[in-house]
Amino acid sequence: TGNARSAEIDMIWELSKQIEGHTICALGDAAAWPVQGLIRHFRPEMERRMAEYAAKNGDAKTISASAH
Repeated sequence: TGNARSAEIDMIWELSKQIEGHTICALGDAAAWPVQGLIRHFRPEMERRMAEYAAKNGDAKTISASAH
């Protein structure tokens, strides 16, 4: 719905990189890759939705974080 901060996208990206290639089970990679693909291909859309949510709900922190 957009109720997030841009920094959370970076945090999820870093977390997925820590999982990828560092687990015994191949399901770790299988879980990380879709998240990375989502961020890689749709980050602008995610940030736009965050900015719209912030503007609608008066959250200045999200607006300023999304502008970067």
